[in-house]
Amino acid sequence: MPERVIVFDVNETLWDLAGLDPLSTHVFGAARARAEWFEQVLNLALTSALVGTFDDFTSLGNAALAMVAAKRGMSLKEEHIARIAAHIVHLPAHPDAHAALERLQRADFRLTVLINSTAAVVETQLDHAGLTPFFDVILSVDAVKRFKPALEPYRFAASRVGMPTSRLRMVAVHNWHITGAMAAGCKAAFVARGRHIQSAGSTTGRHRTHAGSRCRSNR
Repeated sequence: MPERVIVFDVNETLWDLAGLDPLSTHVFGAARARAEWFEQVLNLALTSALVGTFDDFTSLGNAALAMVAAKRGMSLKEEHIARIAAHIVHLPAHPDAHAALERLQRADFRLTVLINSTAAVVETQLDHAGLTPFFDVILSVDAVKRFKPALEPYRFAASRVGMPTSRLRMVAVHNWHITGAMAAGCKAAFVARGRHIQSAGSTTGRHRTHAGSRCRSNR
């Protein structure tokens, strides 16, 4: 049987950023600041992917923290930034993540991750969440200096696992990630987690499939 490879996103797909809410309340005075922060991080990364610039994901995260703080008329202390960074690498996995990965592993899928973050950060996150044993390799966009959903990261992932993009299935909770993967020739699985996919044109429904009970299916 041909080798089957599934490539996972991690932030919000495998672990729950809501684990940062108590610290967000302490630092910013509101739990919702965490969602505003991550939305700003993604905005910066997507803009970088669009215009072709690149800075590491940690720097984008720190810039986004400064933006959220400025919006609230405050400035962050170094100790706050350090505490947030420490909490980020110790986020809990979603309750369904371990069992889902275990089922895929037992079914002889080869599992890997493709991340906008640095490999070192995600290695620590996976280890803390107890998910390290499921993955063969951790692939970071740092290797190609382009953030997802630019096409280069997906092509890089295919080259590293020794397969064409058409043999990879990308699993993610973000619709832009799914759209980028499919534009690069990958199949994809959208993990809903209470969201709705909003992709226009031929990417909607093409090669999009079921990824457990939390996904919208359209084969």
